[in-house]
Order: sequence, then C-alpha cells, then structure tokens
Amino acid sequence: MINEKFRHQLRQEAKLWQEEQIIDDSVYQQLATRYQFDHLETAASSRFVMILIGLGSILLGLGVITFVAANWQDWSKVVKVILLLSLFIGVNAAGFYLWKQPSESFQVGRKRRLGEGLLLFGALILGANIALMGQIFHQSGSPYELFLVWGIGVLAMSYSLQLTSLGFLGLLLYAIGYWTGTSNLFSQQEFSILHLVLEHTPLIAGFLLIPLAYWCQSRVLFVMTLLILIPALQISILPLVNSNLSEGFIFAILSIFTPALLWSYDDSLWPTIDSRRFQPTSRTLSIILLAILFFVFSFNGMWQNLYSENSSLIPISNFVLIDFVIFLGILFLQWFQLVKPSAIHPNKWGFDSVTSVIAGFLGLTGLICFWHLQIHPIPELATFLFNVQMFLLAAGLIRIGLAQTQRFAFWGGMILLVSQIMSRTFEYNTELILKAFVFTLCGVGVIIAGLWFERHLLAVAKIQNR
Repeated sequence: MINEKFRHQLRQEAKLWQEEQIIDDSVYQQLATRYQFDHLETAASSRFVMILIGLGSILLGLGVITFVAANWQDWSKVVKVILLLSLFIGVNAAGFYLWKQPSESFQVGRKRRLGEGLLLFGALILGANIALMGQIFHQSGSPYELFLVWGIGVLAMSYSLQLTSLGFLGLLLYAIGYWTGTSNLFSQQEFSILHLVLEHTPLIAGFLLIPLAYWCQSRVLFVMTLLILIPALQISILPLVNSNLSEGFIFAILSIFTPALLWSYDDSLWPTIDSRRFQPTSRTLSIILLAILFFVFSFNGMWQNLYSENSSLIPISNFVLIDFVIFLGILFLQWFQLVKPSAIHPNKWGFDSVTSVIAGFLGLTGLICFWHLQIHPIPELATFLFNVQMFLLAAGLIRIGLAQTQRFAFWGGMILLVSQIMSRTFEYNTELILKAFVFTLCGVGVIIAGLWFERHLLAVAKIQNR
C-alpha cells in the first residue's frame, strides 16, 4: 500500500515535470489515474472525519463502560453473558467485514486497516470476556491460566485470518502466561490441561507456533516464537540434574544444546517448505547465544565458583524431559542434514567452512564444561580458552561483514571485540591510567573502523552499479 505522503510528493513532481515538458499531458493523466491524485483533497477531509469518529467512539465506549459498571451488580447472569458475547461477536464481525474488503483502492485500504484494528480490539475483548465470565460463574484461576487461554484464543484467530498483528499479540500473551506460570513447574500441581500446556511449551512452540510464522510469512513471529522456545527448552533439560548422569555432562548439554539446535535449523525439513526463509534468522540467534555464552564464561570468577561437591535436586516433573528428547532427535536429524552430501556435490560429505567453525566452538565449549566439572577443575585454562573463542568469533564476524558487506555482522564483531577488551580491563586490577588508555584506544578504533567500513560499503556499491 502506497502512503499518502508519497502520492502528494509524486503529484507535485509530476506537475513540475509537465511544466518542464519532461512528460506530456497523457503521461500525467496516467499517473493521476494510477495514483488517484483527485482523491488527495478528499483524503484529508475523510481522515479528519475518521479522527472525529474515533474520538466520538472512545467517548461513547467510555459512556457504555461507565453505564455497564454502574448496573453490573444489578443484572442477571444471562444479561451479562448476552452483553459480553454480543460485544465480542459484534466487534469481530464488523472488523472481519471491513478487513476482507479487496485492497484495490486507497479508500478500501483504509477500511482494511480499520477492520484489522477492530479485530485487534476484538482480541482484547476476548481477554476481558474470559476474566468476566470466570467472575460471573465463580471460576477462579491463576493469572498465568488467564494469559495462556487468552493467548491461545488470539493465536487461533491469527491462524484462521492469517494476520501477523494478531499473531504478535497472541505470542506476547502466551509468553506472559508462560513466564508468570513457570514457577508452577517447580512445585507439585494438580493435573490440568493448562498445566500440561505449560509443561510442554517447547513442543507447542516448535510444532504449532513456528508454522504460524510461515503461514503469516512473518520473521517477527518466528523470532518471537524462538524467544519462547529457547528458555522453555533449557527448563526441559533440568530434570537431568535429578538423574544419575554426571554433572559435567549435564552442564555441557545446557551450554551448547540451544545454539546447536538453532544453527542447524533448516526450513526445508518442513514438508511443504522449499526455501530457507528463516534459516539466516535462526543462525543469527545462534551466533548471539554463542557470543553471550563466551562473554559470560570469559570471566575467571565464573569458573572459580562453578564447581561444587554436591548438586541439589531440582523439584521439577520428569514429564518435561519428553520435549528435550524429541528436540534432541531433531537436533541429530538437522546436523545429519548438514553433513550429508548436497545435490551439487553428491560425493562430498562434511560441513561448509562456517559450519565447521561453529561445530568446533560447540565441541570445545562442551568439552571444557565437561572436563571442568567432571574430571578436574581448570578455571584458568577455561577462562583463557573462552577468551580465545570470543576473540575468534568477533574476528570471524568482522571478516564476514567485510566480505559480504553486512553491517550487522561487522558491528556485531566490533561490539563483541570491544566488550572483551573493556571487560578484561574491569575484571583485573589495573591502574586508572591504563583504563583511560584502553577506553581511548577503543573509542578511536571504533570510529576509524566505522568510517572505513562505511567507505568500503560505498566503494562496493559503486562497483556493483557500474
């Protein structure tokens, strides 16, 4: 949808082109017809009317809410239920009617946006209805149950209408419900469907919410789903602490499982997907997790306080291990897909160069964690090795940014490198003069590197435009 500001600017430029005889009257008329220059004057008037209608609707809504609040206790349950359902159905029906209009003109496009706004309003009304229905029929529940049911309902609306905005709201509500209810995973609870949903959130996110991102073709929904999936998967590993497995082995799994899963993600593993739309996003999140992991483990104090003689049991149900086992199988399948021969090189087994480096990082990280907790504490060596890995990751990101002219990779590497230098300066007892020198050097280095990189991007762009 082309915005109105562009159409105003285009009309001014088209008139100027017509006066300078760059275009003739017929071309101008074609532009006027295509971009509906004649409707620009009425657009401002209709927008003003829409603002008045919006303000009036807000005041009307406040009046209705006040009237309902004043008489709520005097009405019967039947009247309350009819009122709530009528409001929910009416708002969503009006929103669906406006939203389904074909977007062939700018006027209809505004109706579709208004319809989408009403559908979002209807999704908010759904939460109010759930809470008030529970109050009417004296069905009490915890806040996390309200948000989970509300989020699932909005996600169902998003699935049926293929609307990204509803998916965003539904994922946000589901995430709030999950995080407010996470404490219930670490205590004995009576069996309920919602507690089962809470326990198996990784499976729900992996097999129901990720397909929603493909259905809506939204990278935002994919990232939000991964932000729910990653911590939920980490929690699903915790029952291993209560098993007979070694502490070092469990800590190694906790450290490398999610980065390995995200890096090996491949869209083509889904039955109906024949492209790799979200694989770069998943690998970017994997790199971010590795960078955070290397930064945390690069402090010597982390390793000094890590190992303990006895590990306490964690009060969590073993049923959440089902999710970990399933995703562990997916992890092995994905890495097998990475190592097997491709159609281009049918006789060549193995990773590409970048995946080989990531596999090395993951393997060394797991080995250090296992060795430190299981065989013999190595705090100094572990600190040194993680600082080396952090430096290599930063250097690799800078190299990729330069080779592929990617700002995100270049600046990610620069930030990681500067963070490593500055954190080491603060971690160890150094003189203020040395800290001042390091800060100055980092600042000058970032400025020079940034200016040089931007000049490099301009030079590459000029070469490509020739």
